[in-house]
Amino acid sequence: MVEQTNTPEDWIFLADRDFSIAEFLAENMRPIPTEVIAFHCQQAVEKYLKGALVILGEEPPYIHNLDKLCIIAEKHRQSFVKISSLCTIITQFAVQPRYDRGLSLSEEDMNIVLSHTKTIKEFLQKELPKLFPNDKQINIEDKEDTFCNEPIRNFV
Repeated sequence: MVEQTNTPEDWIFLADRDFSIAEFLAENMRPIPTEVIAFHCQQAVEKYLKGALVILGEEPPYIHNLDKLCIIAEKHRQSFVKISSLCTIITQFAVQPRYDRGLSLSEEDMNIVLSHTKTIKEFLQKELPKLFPNDKQINIEDKEDTFCNEPIRNFV
């Protein structure tokens, strides 16, 4: 029987692993498996958000919808609204699209998904430093509108 993930450290370990896989594939695999990379980005953000929910005192629900996870987090911290549009974009690449052979994602769009994933991680590092106890604090500028300036693009 597989042990259930329930600590912030577990969630961050798994999220970082997914994000590292996505970055590795983008840099090293040819042809670039854009859809697989987007899937791993979605998985990373899902796990980052579930770790955040644990820190905020919530039991993470068994869902893949990043919008819903972000809404739960917003009940505790209004600042999560800053990443809600990015979650909307990335949630498209959850489990179901992984099995859709008709899904096609350009390299440019894949790079946007990678960038959004990094932005969400940086937001969480700043917003909930306890979620990343082993990380050195990153230094990102505190600009209210930097997290949602990019237009929402529907990739599927």
